Amino acid sequence: MAGKRNVFEEAMKKASSYAWEKQWRKAIVEYEQALAEFPDDLTALVSLGMAYLESRQLEEALSAYKKASQLTPDDPLAWERVADVQERLGRLNEAAETYVAMANIYAERKALNQAIENWLRAIRLAPDHLVAHLSLAEAYAKQGKARAAVEEHLTLARILQKRGQAEKAIQQCRLALELDPHSAQARATLEALRAGKKVEKVKPAPLPPDIEAREAEKIEEEMEKEEEGSPIDTARQKALMELAEILFEEHPVEDAVTDVTTFVEGHRARETAPKMTHGQIDAILGHAIDFQTRGAIDKAIANYSRLVEAGVDRPAIHFSLGLLLQEKMQIDAAIRELSLTTRHPEYGLASHFALGECYRAQGKIEDALEHFIQVLKIIDLQTVQRDQADDLIQLYDGLAESYTAKADRDKVITFLDSLVDFLSGKGWQDRVMEARRRLDSVAGEGVTRGLVEIMEVPGSEEILASMAMSQEYIKRNMMPTAIEEIYRAIGMAPTYLPLHLRLAEVFMRQERFEEAIAKYMVVAEVYRMRGDDGQAIGVYKRVLKMSPMDVNVRTRMIDLLVNRGEIDQAMEQYMSLANDYYHLAQIDQALEKYHEALNLASRASNGRTWKVQILHKIGDINIQRVDWRGATAAYEEIKALSPDDEKVRTHLFDLYQKQGQTNKALTELKEMVKHYEAKGQPQKALGVLKDAVQLRPQEMSLKALLARAYAQQGMTSEAITELDALGEMQLEAGLIDEAVQTIKQIIALKPANVEAYRQLLEHIHR
Repeated sequence: MAGKRNVFEEAMKKASSYAWEKQWRKAIVEYEQALAEFPDDLTALVSLGMAYLESRQLEEALSAYKKASQLTPDDPLAWERVADVQERLGRLNEAAETYVAMANIYAERKALNQAIENWLRAIRLAPDHLVAHLSLAEAYAKQGKARAAVEEHLTLARILQKRGQAEKAIQQCRLALELDPHSAQARATLEALRAGKKVEKVKPAPLPPDIEAREAEKIEEEMEKEEEGSPIDTARQKALMELAEILFEEHPVEDAVTDVTTFVEGHRARETAPKMTHGQIDAILGHAIDFQTRGAIDKAIANYSRLVEAGVDRPAIHFSLGLLLQEKMQIDAAIRELSLTTRHPEYGLASHFALGECYRAQGKIEDALEHFIQVLKIIDLQTVQRDQADDLIQLYDGLAESYTAKADRDKVITFLDSLVDFLSGKGWQDRVMEARRRLDSVAGEGVTRGLVEIMEVPGSEEILASMAMSQEYIKRNMMPTAIEEIYRAIGMAPTYLPLHLRLAEVFMRQERFEEAIAKYMVVAEVYRMRGDDGQAIGVYKRVLKMSPMDVNVRTRMIDLLVNRGEIDQAMEQYMSLANDYYHLAQIDQALEKYHEALNLASRASNGRTWKVQILHKIGDINIQRVDWRGATAAYEEIKALSPDDEKVRTHLFDLYQKQGQTNKALTELKEMVKHYEAKGQPQKALGVLKDAVQLRPQEMSLKALLARAYAQQGMTSEAITELDALGEMQLEAGLIDEAVQTIKQIIALKPANVEAYRQLLEHIHR
């Protein structure tokens, strides 16, 4: 619905004024007011992003700029704002991908210099970015800059060697020598590769002068930025800051306190807890913070414990105490405190992580698994779009149970080790976003992949890099090379099904459809056996794009959709399946599927609509089969569900007539006429009657109804014609009394030859 233009313009005017005065918070309020009226206004979004940026709200700025760039996806300047904020946030891999996307836009516009500038920016942030280096090599070669192209090929050789792809590294050296046969560095690199020696890093090409200073400044800022460790480290600092702020809170009355802030529902101070004044609480809290920051763990624990015993119920206190107890290996006490903060938005992620570590230390692997899966779930839900969240929740909800059912303790331990390693150390958030980007790039249509795949696949980073490389080969139509890359990755991770899906995709592009379908079906079956119905459904959809009339595939997909409770999608597939059978002239199977769908329709979100649609199909098929009773039953059911369905009443009138149920047919026709008249549509009522008389010209009751309708609409001449024909039919049939009544109706209409009708009436009486 369109917003109010005057409200929008007034808000934008105020926002511009505040922005000019650098009152960014007030400007943000007005920009948001403007966007509430017109959410997709580009100027308002960009301005809001700038206001957030100036007020150091980087996440919000990124969100605004991303939305603006999505409205103008072909505008590289819009994406430049996104990349800038990503760099400020330290999301260097994301920023690199954004720069590559910008470069590709410039390349498509034949603006090669701008494209090169952005590929260079990408590799400054992600030095081993294969796609950026490959694109630079091609761009420099096109420009005739052989030396720069050679450097890029040699850099690719080094990266590929590091990834264990020596043969491909050698191929890059050969490409370099083709560009410059006299390159000593290329020959030295080639000899080193053949000898199995480590290739030295190639000095990167310099940035254009106009961006050198800016890039250097950004790199310096990044180096100075403090790196984060694990999710616990971030939350620990947050807790200390929150507790420090408590010390500055003003307390109007120095009353005894037993409950500062109730956080966990039902968790209250003990009745026997020693009461403290706010001053006493602040003093103890100050000591606790001081001891914690100085590493005096025992004293910090003692002070935090005094606060908890007094009923001071702050989540930051429970969390900090829990971490300290964990550090002193007082695991049961740590679990007790950390369990109180799992539902708090600021500490939930870190609390689950710490609890997982506690239970792992106790050897309680199943309990540890449950908490670590919650960690992965919380993180993963922050990386996906809203429409993917339900699929992701369903994936993680059954994950712990799936591992437990396999009863493979060693595999669970390996999984936990991989997860802790992935989320620990510097840059874990960047790793998460990079993993999400790669997972999305290999996911099929309608399929949401979880970060759990990274934990489950040995050498996952190399596998995903190989997937990205194969995708690049496919884009460049280098299908044999893509297949070679995929098979190499399958050799490392034969059970990683996305690799097999990628292989099927290549087969399809090569028009090797039978091989592609066979591969897809094997993968779908494995997903189904693993209980991953969502992935199996996604694969079946791919098969149906190639072979839409494959009823076996559609049947399997319906079963999975019903099992997942996705009834509306199952209904759509049922309709397609029945339609396939119909086009294959397998009418009985088509009817069977329509009836199965009818039984399922009551579970759909709009059951009545589905039932009406299905019953129409059943009725039409039965009419074609001359099964009048079956068709009648279907249309009678539709009439009960949808009384205003005009098509149904017409069908029922005709079907009743064909079965010799004249009274029912006449009743149906009368109801139809009344329906149209009640809706103020007399012409439709007249049309229905005329059609009925045309179909059944010898049916006297129909002629009587038509004559009545003509008379009601003032069409006297037409009414007399119908009554005259009706009277003759009645006389011929020996229905004298009925004929007399018909002639009287004609006389009442005062035709021009009324005297003749009076004489006829007198003659009949004699």
